Amino acid sequence: MFSGFRRRLFEHSREVGGVHVVRCFSTTSRTASLVGRFFENMSFGLFGGLAMVMLPRPDVVYANSWPLFASGIAVLVGQLRRIPVVVSIQDVYPESLLSLGRLRNGSIAARLLRCLDVRIAHLASEIIVISRRAEQTYLSDRGIPAHRVHLIPNWRQCEELPSAEKVRMRRERWGISAGTFLCVFAGNIAAACGIEGLIRAASSLPIAAPVQLVVAGSGSAIDQCRNLAGCNGCERIVFNGPFEAQETAQILSTADILILPTHGDQSLVSMPSKLISYMLAARPVLAVARLESDLAKTVKESCCGWVVEPGDSEQLARQISLAVAMDRSALTRMGLLGREYALTHFSTEACLPKVIGVLEGAMKAVPRSSNGARTNRSQRF
Repeated sequence: MFSGFRRRLFEHSREVGGVHVVRCFSTTSRTASLVGRFFENMSFGLFGGLAMVMLPRPDVVYANSWPLFASGIAVLVGQLRRIPVVVSIQDVYPESLLSLGRLRNGSIAARLLRCLDVRIAHLASEIIVISRRAEQTYLSDRGIPAHRVHLIPNWRQCEELPSAEKVRMRRERWGISAGTFLCVFAGNIAAACGIEGLIRAASSLPIAAPVQLVVAGSGSAIDQCRNLAGCNGCERIVFNGPFEAQETAQILSTADILILPTHGDQSLVSMPSKLISYMLAARPVLAVARLESDLAKTVKESCCGWVVEPGDSEQLARQISLAVAMDRSALTRMGLLGREYALTHFSTEACLPKVIGVLEGAMKAVPRSSNGARTNRSQRF
Protein backbone atom coordinates (compact mmCIF):
# COMPACT_ATOMS: atom_id res chain seq x y z
CA MET A 1 0.00 0.00 0.00
CA PHE A 2 2.78 2.41 0.92
CA SER A 3 4.69 1.79 -2.32
CA GLY A 4 1.53 2.38 -4.33
CA PHE A 5 0.93 5.67 -2.53
CA ARG A 6 4.53 6.70 -3.19
CA ARG A 7 4.11 5.93 -6.91
CA ARG A 8 1.02 8.16 -7.04
CA LEU A 9 3.02 10.97 -5.49
CA PHE A 10 5.74 10.62 -8.09
CA GLU A 11 3.20 10.67 -10.94
CA HIS A 12 2.90 14.43 -10.30
CA SER A 13 6.64 15.00 -10.06
CA ARG A 14 8.75 15.93 -13.08
CA GLU A 15 11.48 18.17 -14.41
CA VAL A 16 10.36 21.32 -16.22
CA GLY A 17 13.07 23.45 -17.77
CA GLY A 18 15.63 22.04 -15.35
CA VAL A 19 13.47 22.94 -12.33
CA HIS A 20 11.96 20.17 -10.21
CA VAL A 21 8.19 20.65 -10.00
CA VAL A 22 5.72 18.81 -7.76
CA ARG A 23 2.04 19.18 -8.56
CA CYS A 24 -0.54 18.55 -5.83
CA PHE A 25 -4.27 18.85 -6.49
CA SER A 26 -6.97 19.90 -4.03
CA THR A 27 -10.71 19.93 -4.63
CA THR A 28 -12.95 21.65 -2.10
CA SER A 29 -16.67 21.00 -2.18
CA ARG A 30 -18.66 24.18 -2.62
CA THR A 31 -21.44 22.75 -0.49
CA ALA A 32 -19.16 21.77 2.40
CA SER A 33 -19.60 23.38 5.80
CA LEU A 34 -16.87 25.44 7.43
CA VAL A 35 -15.85 22.41 9.50
CA GLY A 36 -15.88 20.19 6.39
CA ARG A 37 -13.70 22.64 4.48
CA PHE A 38 -11.32 22.75 7.46
CA PHE A 39 -10.81 18.99 7.35
CA GLU A 40 -10.46 19.08 3.55
CA ASN A 41 -7.75 21.70 3.90
CA MET A 42 -5.99 19.76 6.64
CA SER A 43 -6.00 16.53 4.63
CA PHE A 44 -4.67 18.31 1.56
CA GLY A 45 -2.00 20.01 3.67
CA LEU A 46 -0.88 16.69 5.13
CA PHE A 47 -0.79 15.12 1.66
CA GLY A 48 1.21 18.04 0.24
CA GLY A 49 3.57 18.06 3.20
CA LEU A 50 4.17 14.32 2.83
CA ALA A 51 4.90 14.85 -0.86
CA MET A 52 7.46 17.52 0.04
CA VAL A 53 9.15 15.05 2.43
CA MET A 54 9.07 11.93 0.25
CA LEU A 55 9.83 13.34 -3.17
CA PRO A 56 13.20 14.66 -4.36
CA ARG A 57 13.73 18.15 -3.04
CA PRO A 58 12.03 20.70 -5.33
CA ASP A 59 13.70 24.00 -6.12
CA VAL A 60 10.71 25.99 -4.84
CA VAL A 61 7.19 25.39 -3.54
CA TYR A 62 4.29 27.59 -4.60
CA ALA A 63 1.56 27.31 -1.93
CA ASN A 64 -1.88 28.51 -2.99
CA SER A 65 -4.42 26.91 -0.69
CA TRP A 66 -7.46 27.68 1.51
CA PRO A 67 -6.93 29.04 4.07
CA LEU A 68 -3.97 28.68 6.46
CA PHE A 69 -3.36 25.13 7.53
CA ALA A 70 -2.08 23.62 4.27
CA SER A 71 0.18 26.64 3.77
CA GLY A 72 1.38 26.30 7.35
CA ILE A 73 2.39 22.68 6.78
CA ALA A 74 4.17 23.69 3.56
CA VAL A 75 6.27 26.40 5.21
CA LEU A 76 7.06 24.09 8.15
CA VAL A 77 8.38 21.35 5.86
CA GLY A 78 10.14 24.03 3.83
CA GLN A 79 11.99 25.13 6.94
CA LEU A 80 12.97 21.55 7.78
CA ARG A 81 14.23 20.77 4.26
CA ARG A 82 15.49 24.28 3.45
CA ILE A 83 13.08 24.63 0.53
CA PRO A 84 11.97 28.16 -0.37
CA VAL A 85 8.17 28.43 -0.09
CA VAL A 86 6.20 31.19 -1.82
CA VAL A 87 2.74 31.62 -0.28
CA SER A 88 -0.08 33.09 -2.36
CA ILE A 89 -2.74 34.59 -0.09
CA GLN A 90 -6.28 34.69 -1.47
CA ASP A 91 -8.10 35.69 1.73
CA VAL A 92 -6.78 37.28 4.91
CA TYR A 93 -7.55 35.31 8.08
CA PRO A 94 -9.06 35.80 10.59
CA GLU A 95 -10.30 39.06 9.06
CA SER A 96 -12.29 37.25 6.38
CA LEU A 97 -14.21 35.14 8.92
CA LEU A 98 -14.73 38.17 11.16
CA SER A 99 -16.34 40.07 8.28
CA LEU A 100 -18.84 37.22 7.82
CA GLY A 101 -19.67 37.05 11.52
CA ARG A 102 -18.35 33.50 11.79
CA LEU A 103 -15.84 34.54 14.44
CA ARG A 104 -16.05 37.12 17.19
CA ASN A 105 -13.37 39.80 17.28
CA GLY A 106 -11.04 39.13 20.18
CA SER A 107 -12.12 35.51 20.57
CA ILE A 108 -9.59 32.77 21.23
CA ALA A 109 -10.14 31.32 17.74
CA ALA A 110 -9.59 34.72 16.08
CA ARG A 111 -6.40 35.31 18.05
CA LEU A 112 -5.08 31.83 17.25
CA LEU A 113 -5.77 32.27 13.52
CA ARG A 114 -4.00 35.61 13.49
CA CYS A 115 -0.97 34.17 15.30
CA LEU A 116 -0.87 31.34 12.78
CA ASP A 117 -1.12 33.76 9.87
CA VAL A 118 1.68 35.93 11.27
CA ARG A 119 3.89 32.89 11.77
CA ILE A 120 3.30 31.59 8.24
CA ALA A 121 3.92 35.03 6.74
CA HIS A 122 7.26 35.39 8.54
CA LEU A 123 8.43 31.87 7.69
CA ALA A 124 7.50 32.09 4.00
CA SER A 125 10.26 33.06 1.61
CA GLU A 126 7.96 35.43 -0.28
CA ILE A 127 4.28 36.41 -0.08
CA ILE A 128 1.95 37.13 -2.99
CA VAL A 129 -1.26 39.07 -2.28
CA ILE A 130 -4.05 39.86 -4.72
CA SER A 131 -5.31 43.23 -3.44
CA ARG A 132 -3.95 46.55 -2.20
CA ARG A 133 -5.71 46.23 1.16
CA ALA A 134 -4.18 42.79 1.74
CA GLU A 135 -0.78 44.22 0.84
CA GLN A 136 -1.22 46.97 3.43
CA THR A 137 -2.32 44.43 6.05
CA TYR A 138 0.84 42.37 5.71
CA LEU A 139 3.08 45.43 5.60
CA SER A 140 1.61 47.35 8.54
CA ASP A 141 -0.23 44.82 10.72
CA ARG A 142 1.80 41.63 10.13
CA GLY A 143 5.12 43.47 9.95
CA ILE A 144 6.43 41.79 6.79
CA PRO A 145 9.27 43.66 5.00
CA ALA A 146 8.12 45.37 1.82
CA HIS A 147 10.58 43.49 -0.41
CA ARG A 148 8.92 40.17 0.52
CA VAL A 149 5.32 41.23 -0.23
CA HIS A 150 4.28 41.18 -3.89
CA LEU A 151 0.96 42.49 -5.21
CA ILE A 152 -0.07 40.29 -8.14
CA PRO A 153 -3.79 39.92 -8.88
CA ASN A 154 -5.36 36.67 -9.93
CA TRP A 155 -5.64 36.11 -13.64
CA ARG A 156 -7.56 34.22 -16.29
CA GLN A 157 -6.73 32.84 -19.71
CA CYS A 158 -8.53 35.06 -22.20
CA GLU A 159 -11.06 33.32 -24.44
CA GLU A 160 -12.86 34.45 -27.55
CA LEU A 161 -16.34 35.78 -26.90
CA PRO A 162 -19.15 33.35 -27.79
CA SER A 163 -21.06 33.98 -31.00
CA ALA A 164 -24.45 35.70 -30.95
CA GLU A 165 -26.04 32.41 -32.00
CA LYS A 166 -24.66 30.55 -28.97
CA VAL A 167 -25.84 33.35 -26.69
CA ARG A 168 -29.33 33.21 -28.23
CA MET A 169 -29.50 29.44 -27.80
CA ARG A 170 -28.49 29.66 -24.14
CA ARG A 171 -31.18 32.28 -23.43
CA GLU A 172 -33.78 30.14 -25.16
CA ARG A 173 -32.74 27.17 -23.03
CA TRP A 174 -33.51 29.27 -19.95
CA GLY A 175 -36.78 30.51 -21.43
CA ILE A 176 -35.56 34.11 -21.67
CA SER A 177 -37.26 36.12 -24.42
CA ALA A 178 -35.28 38.40 -26.75
CA GLY A 179 -36.72 41.59 -25.25
CA THR A 180 -35.99 40.68 -21.63
CA PHE A 181 -33.25 42.53 -19.76
CA LEU A 182 -31.18 39.73 -18.24
CA CYS A 183 -29.16 40.02 -15.03
CA VAL A 184 -26.81 37.12 -14.28
CA PHE A 185 -24.97 35.97 -11.20
CA ALA A 186 -22.64 33.02 -11.82
CA GLY A 187 -20.37 31.22 -9.39
CA ASN A 188 -20.22 29.81 -5.89
CA ILE A 189 -23.40 30.53 -3.91
CA ALA A 190 -22.08 30.86 -0.37
CA ALA A 191 -22.42 33.09 2.67
CA ALA A 192 -19.82 35.57 1.41
CA CYS A 193 -21.79 36.16 -1.80
CA GLY A 194 -24.60 38.22 -0.29
CA ILE A 195 -26.91 36.67 -2.87
CA GLU A 196 -29.92 37.05 -0.56
CA GLY A 197 -29.85 40.85 -1.00
CA LEU A 198 -29.85 40.41 -4.77
CA ILE A 199 -32.92 38.16 -4.59
CA ARG A 200 -34.74 40.74 -2.44
CA ALA A 201 -33.83 43.49 -4.90
CA ALA A 202 -35.07 41.46 -7.88
CA SER A 203 -38.29 40.66 -6.03
CA SER A 204 -38.94 44.36 -5.32
CA LEU A 205 -38.79 45.46 -8.98
CA PRO A 206 -42.11 46.43 -10.56
CA ILE A 207 -44.02 43.40 -11.83
CA ALA A 208 -44.21 44.93 -15.31
CA ALA A 209 -40.43 45.50 -15.53
CA PRO A 210 -38.96 43.31 -18.33
CA VAL A 211 -36.18 42.03 -16.07
CA GLN A 212 -35.13 38.51 -15.26
CA LEU A 213 -32.38 37.23 -12.98
CA VAL A 214 -30.46 34.01 -13.56
CA VAL A 215 -28.55 32.60 -10.59
CA ALA A 216 -26.14 30.07 -12.10
CA GLY A 217 -24.06 27.81 -9.88
CA SER A 218 -24.22 25.87 -6.64
CA GLY A 219 -22.98 26.20 -3.09
CA SER A 220 -23.81 25.98 0.59
CA ALA A 221 -26.46 28.74 0.41
CA ILE A 222 -28.34 27.50 -2.66
CA ASP A 223 -31.29 26.00 -0.75
CA GLN A 224 -31.64 29.12 1.37
CA CYS A 225 -31.72 31.27 -1.77
CA ARG A 226 -34.32 29.07 -3.46
CA ASN A 227 -36.53 29.26 -0.37
CA LEU A 228 -36.16 33.04 -0.18
CA ALA A 229 -37.15 33.44 -3.82
CA GLY A 230 -40.12 31.13 -3.27
CA CYS A 231 -41.28 33.01 -0.18
CA ASN A 232 -41.24 36.28 -2.13
CA GLY A 233 -43.20 34.66 -4.95
CA CYS A 234 -40.69 35.98 -7.46
CA GLU A 235 -41.07 34.27 -10.81
CA ARG A 236 -38.42 36.38 -12.51
CA ILE A 237 -35.60 34.46 -10.78
CA VAL A 238 -34.25 31.38 -12.56
CA PHE A 239 -31.85 29.00 -10.80
CA ASN A 240 -29.45 27.15 -13.06
CA GLY A 241 -27.53 24.35 -11.36
CA PRO A 242 -23.81 23.55 -11.51
CA PHE A 243 -22.17 24.18 -14.87
CA GLU A 244 -18.92 23.04 -16.44
CA ALA A 245 -15.96 25.43 -16.50
CA GLN A 246 -16.02 25.52 -20.31
CA GLU A 247 -19.59 26.88 -20.17
CA THR A 248 -18.63 29.93 -18.10
CA ALA A 249 -17.95 32.34 -20.97
CA GLN A 250 -21.20 31.42 -22.73
CA ILE A 251 -23.28 31.79 -19.56
CA LEU A 252 -21.77 35.19 -18.74
CA SER A 253 -22.23 36.43 -22.29
CA THR A 254 -25.99 35.87 -22.13
CA ALA A 255 -26.29 38.73 -19.63
CA ASP A 256 -27.13 42.35 -20.24
CA ILE A 257 -25.42 43.06 -16.92
CA LEU A 258 -23.49 40.82 -14.52
CA ILE A 259 -24.10 41.22 -10.80
CA LEU A 260 -21.37 40.62 -8.22
CA PRO A 261 -22.75 40.88 -4.67
CA THR A 262 -20.70 40.55 -1.49
CA HIS A 263 -21.78 40.28 2.11
CA GLY A 264 -21.09 42.93 4.74
CA ASP A 265 -17.41 43.86 4.94
CA GLN A 266 -16.24 40.82 2.96
CA SER A 267 -15.12 43.01 0.04
CA LEU A 268 -12.65 44.74 2.38
CA VAL A 269 -10.71 41.54 3.08
CA SER A 270 -10.95 39.63 -0.20
CA MET A 271 -11.04 40.25 -3.93
CA PRO A 272 -13.59 38.02 -5.74
CA SER A 273 -11.88 36.22 -8.59
CA LYS A 274 -15.16 36.07 -10.51
CA LEU A 275 -14.72 39.79 -11.25
CA ILE A 276 -12.05 38.83 -13.78
CA SER A 277 -14.35 36.40 -15.58
CA TYR A 278 -17.10 39.00 -15.54
CA MET A 279 -14.88 41.67 -17.09
CA LEU A 280 -13.49 39.33 -19.73
CA ALA A 281 -17.08 38.54 -20.76
CA ALA A 282 -17.40 42.17 -21.96
CA ARG A 283 -20.54 42.85 -19.95
CA PRO A 284 -21.18 45.72 -17.49
CA VAL A 285 -20.68 44.78 -13.84
CA LEU A 286 -22.94 45.83 -10.98
CA ALA A 287 -20.93 45.21 -7.81
CA VAL A 288 -22.29 45.23 -4.28
CA ALA A 289 -19.27 46.20 -2.21
CA ARG A 290 -17.84 48.70 0.22
CA LEU A 291 -16.88 51.83 -1.69
CA GLU A 292 -13.35 51.77 -0.25
CA SER A 293 -12.73 48.15 -1.27
CA ASP A 294 -10.39 47.03 -4.05
CA LEU A 295 -13.40 45.54 -5.83
CA ALA A 296 -15.17 48.90 -5.95
CA LYS A 297 -12.01 50.75 -6.98
CA THR A 298 -11.39 48.32 -9.84
CA VAL A 299 -14.93 48.73 -11.19
CA LYS A 300 -14.59 52.50 -11.01
CA GLU A 301 -11.08 52.65 -12.51
CA SER A 302 -12.10 50.47 -15.45
CA CYS A 303 -15.40 52.35 -16.00
CA CYS A 304 -17.05 48.95 -16.49
CA GLY A 305 -20.05 49.36 -14.21
CA TRP A 306 -21.50 50.55 -10.93
CA VAL A 307 -21.04 49.97 -7.20
CA VAL A 308 -23.67 49.98 -4.45
CA GLU A 309 -23.16 49.41 -0.74
CA PRO A 310 -24.05 46.02 0.79
CA GLY A 311 -27.24 45.71 2.79
CA ASP A 312 -29.29 48.16 0.71
CA SER A 313 -31.62 46.12 -1.49
CA GLU A 314 -33.60 49.21 -2.47
CA GLN A 315 -30.52 50.96 -3.85
CA LEU A 316 -29.57 47.78 -5.71
CA ALA A 317 -33.05 47.59 -7.26
CA ARG A 318 -32.84 51.26 -8.28
CA GLN A 319 -29.48 50.71 -9.97
CA ILE A 320 -30.85 47.72 -11.89
CA SER A 321 -33.76 49.88 -13.06
CA LEU A 322 -31.33 52.61 -14.19
CA ALA A 323 -29.32 50.05 -16.14
CA VAL A 324 -32.49 48.79 -17.84
CA ALA A 325 -33.25 52.33 -18.99
CA MET A 326 -29.77 52.91 -20.46
CA ASP A 327 -29.03 52.90 -24.16
CA ARG A 328 -27.74 49.47 -25.25
CA SER A 329 -24.74 51.02 -27.01
CA ALA A 330 -23.65 52.61 -23.71
CA LEU A 331 -23.89 49.23 -21.98
CA THR A 332 -21.85 47.64 -24.75
CA ARG A 333 -19.13 50.27 -24.37
CA MET A 334 -18.94 49.71 -20.60
CA GLY A 335 -18.53 45.99 -21.15
CA LEU A 336 -15.76 46.47 -23.69
CA LEU A 337 -13.92 48.86 -21.35
CA GLY A 338 -14.02 46.17 -18.66
CA ARG A 339 -12.63 43.55 -21.03
CA GLU A 340 -9.84 45.88 -22.14
CA TYR A 341 -8.92 46.60 -18.50
CA ALA A 342 -8.91 42.88 -17.64
CA LEU A 343 -6.68 42.05 -20.60
CA THR A 344 -4.20 44.65 -19.40
CA HIS A 345 -4.24 43.80 -15.69
CA PHE A 346 -5.75 40.32 -15.15
CA SER A 347 -4.63 38.21 -18.09
CA THR A 348 -2.19 35.29 -18.03
CA GLU A 349 0.23 37.30 -20.15
CA ALA A 350 0.14 40.20 -17.68
CA CYS A 351 0.40 38.30 -14.38
CA LEU A 352 2.09 34.94 -14.86
CA PRO A 353 5.55 36.41 -15.68
CA LYS A 354 5.39 38.33 -12.39
CA VAL A 355 4.69 35.14 -10.42
CA ILE A 356 7.54 33.36 -12.21
CA GLY A 357 9.80 36.27 -11.29
CA VAL A 358 8.90 35.89 -7.59
CA LEU A 359 9.55 32.12 -7.72
CA GLU A 360 12.90 32.61 -9.42
CA GLY A 361 13.83 35.25 -6.86
CA ALA A 362 13.01 32.88 -4.01
CA MET A 363 15.16 30.17 -5.61
CA LYS A 364 18.13 32.51 -6.05
CA ALA A 365 17.91 33.56 -2.40
CA VAL A 366 18.88 30.00 -1.40
CA PRO A 367 22.49 29.50 -2.55
CA ARG A 368 23.61 26.22 -4.10
CA SER A 369 26.55 24.13 -2.92
CA SER A 370 29.24 22.99 -5.31
CA ASN A 371 27.31 19.80 -6.16
CA GLY A 372 24.18 21.76 -7.08
CA ALA A 373 22.20 21.07 -3.90
CA ARG A 374 20.54 23.86 -1.96
CA THR A 375 22.55 24.86 1.10
CA ASN A 376 21.09 25.75 4.47
CA ARG A 377 19.90 29.30 5.00
CA SER A 378 19.26 31.16 8.21
CA GLN A 379 15.67 31.42 9.36
CA ARG A 380 13.99 34.81 9.08
CA PHE A 381 11.79 34.39 12.13
